[in-house]
Amino acid sequence: MALEARKSDSRETVLALFVAVGTVLSSKDFIEQRGKSQFPAQWEDVRARIVAAVGEGNFVNHRDRASDYVREYMRHLLPHSSFGEQNASALQKSIVNAMTLDHNQTATQFVRNYILEDSPIGIKELRESIQTYRNISETIRKMRLRLEALRALRGVLAALEEALETKFREEWVAKRATWLAARATNLDFKTKRRTEMARRDAAAKELEFIDDDVKAIDKEIERLTAAIAEHDAKTGRKSLQQTADVAGQAAHRASADFKARMENIRRLEPLRAMCADGFEDFVPALERLLTATAGADIGGVSDEVTAAEKSFAASGAKWLPKIDEARQRIIAELSGLRGRRDEVLERIRQHAAGGARAYLGDDTELLCRRLRQGGMVPRVLCDIIEVAEPEWVGAAEALLGRDREAVFVDRADISAATSIFKEGRREFRHASLVSLNKLEQFRAKPERGTFPSIFRSQDPDAMAFIMRRYGNVRLADTLDQFNRPGRAIMKDGLYDDGLVRSHRWIESSQYKIGKAAQANACDPCRIRPRSWVGS
Repeated sequence: MALEARKSDSRETVLALFVAVGTVLSSKDFIEQRGKSQFPAQWEDVRARIVAAVGEGNFVNHRDRASDYVREYMRHLLPHSSFGEQNASALQKSIVNAMTLDHNQTATQFVRNYILEDSPIGIKELRESIQTYRNISETIRKMRLRLEALRALRGVLAALEEALETKFREEWVAKRATWLAARATNLDFKTKRRTEMARRDAAAKELEFIDDDVKAIDKEIERLTAAIAEHDAKTGRKSLQQTADVAGQAAHRASADFKARMENIRRLEPLRAMCADGFEDFVPALERLLTATAGADIGGVSDEVTAAEKSFAASGAKWLPKIDEARQRIIAELSGLRGRRDEVLERIRQHAAGGARAYLGDDTELLCRRLRQGGMVPRVLCDIIEVAEPEWVGAAEALLGRDREAVFVDRADISAATSIFKEGRREFRHASLVSLNKLEQFRAKPERGTFPSIFRSQDPDAMAFIMRRYGNVRLADTLDQFNRPGRAIMKDGLYDDGLVRSHRWIESSQYKIGKAAQANACDPCRIRPRSWVGS
């Protein structure tokens, strides 16, 4: 018997009632040695060792029914006797009765104790049986679910098998077709090869025949060459031929020199456009030279061409410094035009890339992008205001100047925006951020006749900013109004800041306030290069 008990529990657990045939078990089979200490071995390890020693058929465990256990060992102890259920119960009861027999019992007690079979209900065994039944029911339920899943899987596998069979069959057919096509192509190649080989053999024979003719011709050439050499030696033809070659080379060099001179003269033709730059005496001589050399040929050079060329060459040293000065001026203008071209190309690039805000500076655009990345909603002054009076557009653009790109954010975001602006002080050098916390006292409506009155905006912060900056600037239509004390501006951009008067002006292509001005600034077709004289 294998029992499990603990000091803290008064009950024991029956692990096994087993019969092992063919081995002798001792205490060593049930003890584990750990260092110098001994401990009870786990029953599963002991059982595995016993089964390994005697085999699965010689190890029988009747843990749940003691009567089966008794019947099992009776079968081995008394192999020639009957070992049925009745005999096993009788033997078990007899052993118990013999050990507990009390001769001072009444007949009733004797019958109850030794005649009638006692069959108490084993609560623990019953619970274990119920749990075993529940486990078996759960196992049956899971196995049925698995069976249904396997049936569905079998259908999927059948479909997969059919699909794979179809796929492999189609692949085989495709490869078979490819092979057949390759075989047909190979047959064509073989046929062409045989044909070409036949042509090659015929050509080889023809080549042999031609080689024979060439050899005969070479012999004839050698004979004629010897005859010509003999004839030249008699007549002096070789020296005449050399003289003709030298003359031809000299003529070729003279022709090349003449063409180079004519080409150099034609390169002077753009200088005709310099007639308005103080070259009035130089251009007529150039005109005479170009007219004389027009259509000139080496075979018939007139005296007029020679005279015009000499006259122009004599006066060229005199005009060379002035021409060089004009050239340097044109190069400087060209550099400016190239810068202008680069600006136009940059605007075209921004326009092609969908940059509807190409009218903004790079620093301002970068600041707005960083603020948007920080979860804010930046607004640029030129986007949120409009000039209500068109005649004041030029003056408004010029006076606002860099303030046109002042950036506004929501009041709750001003601290975070200031931190971003401060961290990027090297990137945002030409950008500006409005201090919204300093505009509360400038919410009043602008007075008529003042500079802020020409603007319209749905954003109160934008109007408060203009009031803060330019609230005391008067609009002057006449010089009398302009000369009054204080700050004033006229429509043509004449500005008096109270101490110094200056002209404020911005090219119309650089306007930024309002949708119409921004559309014109983003349109590359409206950007015109500066005019210049010369070529």
